Amino acid sequence: MDVRATLGKISLFADVLPPEELDHLAARCHVVDYEPGTVLMSEGDFGTFMVAILWGRLEVSVAGTRHATREVAVLGPGDIVGEMSLLTGARRSATVTAVEPSRAVEITKVALESVFVRSPELLDRMDEMLVERRAQLIAIADDEHAHRLLGIRTDEIAGAVRRLFGRSA
Repeated sequence: MDVRATLGKISLFADVLPPEELDHLAARCHVVDYEPGTVLMSEGDFGTFMVAILWGRLEVSVAGTRHATREVAVLGPGDIVGEMSLLTGARRSATVTAVEPSRAVEITKVALESVFVRSPELLDRMDEMLVERRAQLIAIADDEHAHRLLGIRTDEIAGAVRRLFGRSA
């Protein structure tokens, strides 16, 4: 599985990172397999990683009233999940569970830190990309959970990546 090719297809990275930084990031990521029922991310937790789905399906759900959960999305190959929490420091806004055998590229905070240490000017570009990504997610969200799922307001994103990755805003 070519991790570099996968990262190169994710606009969050492809539109911000030059090829040499994509190579550097790819060398620090790894492929993970998930069995059905595996919880990858839990609502309320802090994010230490995000994933890019290679194959399989992941269910995104939120806690509802009276301990019920509500499915809000099913993600598949080419989708990413966990980026807002990882890149902004916000708590996870949903639980993500594998609903069938799945494989994903796991991108950790440590892997991203190594890129930002090498190229700190990329922090501002990543902030800008997150604002754009949030707007795209709002545009496609069709229910009352949209803002909650995104975990952070647009005005909070500015500088969030820089603050989280240890640089002054």
